[in-house]
Amino acid sequence: MKRTLLIAALLLPLTSMAEYRERPLDTLPQSSDVIQDSTEFARVLDSKPIPGPVVPRQVCSQVAAPPAPDHNTAGAVLGGLTGALLGSRFGGGHGKDATTIAGAVAGAMVGDRVGSGDAGPQQECHTIYEAGPPAGYRVTYEYQGKLLTTTTAAPPGQFLKVRKLITVE
Repeated sequence: MKRTLLIAALLLPLTSMAEYRERPLDTLPQSSDVIQDSTEFARVLDSKPIPGPVVPRQVCSQVAAPPAPDHNTAGAVLGGLTGALLGSRFGGGHGKDATTIAGAVAGAMVGDRVGSGDAGPQQECHTIYEAGPPAGYRVTYEYQGKLLTTTTAAPPGQFLKVRKLITVE
């Protein structure tokens, strides 16, 4: 037992100089192998967002409708025929001819104005693509005199927590 403690005490300075490499979870040391588990802080030198996925967004605005034509020829023709048909139902003899002509003229005037009114403003929409939220942050930091880089989910601030494990293998 004394011999094991003596060897561990002699190896401790060597293990503190060893570089920690990230290992898969199934190869992490057992708690009985850990001599020291501590959290230290490293100074952050640079932090840049990693672009996230592009997000579509629909933008709509009111635009003036194109001006309507002053005359509606098809409406005038249909209105005139309808007015003539209705006018022919009234009167007798020359009166019937007069009501047919009056109906055709009135129908043509009404039909000419139908559909030629102002349509008002219209809504026009289009899709724009914007950068979404960052996928993470690429962080460059200084730890024990070395420049290292890692990726974090959130901005790190001025300091980054570094977990230091010293183990016996």
